Amino acid sequence: MSEPMKNVTTVRCSCGRVELEATGAPILSAACYCDDCQEGARQIEALPNAPPVRDPDGGTAYVLYRKDRFNCSKGAQLLQGYKIREKSPTNRVVATCCSSALFLRFDSGPHWVTVYRGRVEGDAPPLQMRIYTKFKPENSDIPDDVPSYSTFPLRFVAKLVAAKIAMLLRR
Repeated sequence: MSEPMKNVTTVRCSCGRVELEATGAPILSAACYCDDCQEGARQIEALPNAPPVRDPDGGTAYVLYRKDRFNCSKGAQLLQGYKIREKSPTNRVVATCCSSALFLRFDSGPHWVTVYRGRVEGDAPPLQMRIYTKFKPENSDIPDDVPSYSTFPLRFVAKLVAAKIAMLLRR
């Protein structure tokens, strides 16, 4: 029998009624400034008693995990997906108990789940990059603590491809 995988990350809503678990190392951690992330954050932050989604500079910080290593361990019935547009391929998933944004998922396709970094319990993985900075809000200064890219950098795509290959080799 193989030893259980270590490095379990808990993702929790602000009131604690919903818990998610991600097992293994994250694919990457980034802050996104694209128009969709900004609009999705605005819509979620407009929900009753919603905690902030965006960082002070207007970016939305995420941690990406493999989809096959992500599950809801508590409160699944409280999860609700929100689309920023009717035909959007993504759902921003919120805990209805406290309006906490928890993760972003795609209707179909990608092999990863995008977790809102602010909902990670304990020490969240450090931010590795800022993406789509060409859409940053006016009057916003982006910190220079990590590399910033105006679109998706090759480094971002390479990490996603590497995660997919790892999934295929370990099944």
